[in-house]
Amino acid sequence: MTEDERGWSGAEVRRIGIIYENGQRESMIFKEAALKERMAMKRLTDQGHRNTPAAFSADTRTDEPKWMAMEDLGRIKMAPLGPNWTPRVAEALARIHARNLRRGSEMSWLPHADRKYWEDYVITTLSVDHFEALTVQNPDFSREFGAYLPLLREKASIFARDMAALYREKESLTLTHGDLQPADGSHVREYNGEPYIIDFGWCHYAPFYIDLVSYFNQEDSRMYYKELLSNGVALSFADFYERLRAAFRYSGLIYLYPSIRQWSSGPTELTGKRLLQMLKIVLTGEFPERKIDYSSQLFSKLLKEHNNGTLHLSIQAD
Repeated sequence: MTEDERGWSGAEVRRIGIIYENGQRESMIFKEAALKERMAMKRLTDQGHRNTPAAFSADTRTDEPKWMAMEDLGRIKMAPLGPNWTPRVAEALARIHARNLRRGSEMSWLPHADRKYWEDYVITTLSVDHFEALTVQNPDFSREFGAYLPLLREKASIFARDMAALYREKESLTLTHGDLQPADGSHVREYNGEPYIIDFGWCHYAPFYIDLVSYFNQEDSRMYYKELLSNGVALSFADFYERLRAAFRYSGLIYLYPSIRQWSSGPTELTGKRLLQMLKIVLTGEFPERKIDYSSQLFSKLLKEHNNGTLHLSIQAD
């Protein structure tokens, strides 16, 4: 496989040619995956989802990386973004979520995104601790970004509080992808004209809202909401959107560390594009553009806000 197909998880992934007993030839993807990912793919395959690769693993018990065989979707192909594509992604994702909604007892292998997960892992070990450590270790980073730290901790704590409340509420808990990138990312592929969702290495039993925040804007989220209703989920749009808003900071937090690494030693004008986007999301709860490679116009705006000290300002209230 090419480097751009392997992803950033560090997992061993290979494309291998196979020959069936009848002489038919094709290729399959083999990935060394943790138990939760192997079992998530098995469950999705058993449920007959047409929007995830069919998968098989001979080991469904060992809680360590083991090989899993998956349907080969071919080389990465940029999804055909447009008005007809997003509704199909919404349909696929809502179907996965609805079929596994409040079925945690059937997935003992799936880790739960409970209070401890949000407070001790996502907002500390995974994100804010890295930010704070770099302000101590790197004087340049401290001068450039140190003033954000108190507000960063405050807003991250609000997010953890809200996600813990959703966990206690239980109504939105399901099998989540956990790392669904924006539309220009690599986790939603086009295959035979259909959207396929891949790479469930970050899956958790968590509120389905975390799978929406990077991909769907406010208008597009209505498409997902309608698909939830068509799958038999009873929920008012007001309640849905209130909880979706609470989840907006998720992407900023889980991608904060890679963004810090991208900045490295600066200068921000050259290496701070992703970091300023993630800070904007965490500090304000706003998500200006749902793209990894967001526009130069937005970057200019964020850079100006950063330089004049107003990046954290927002009309949104918590």
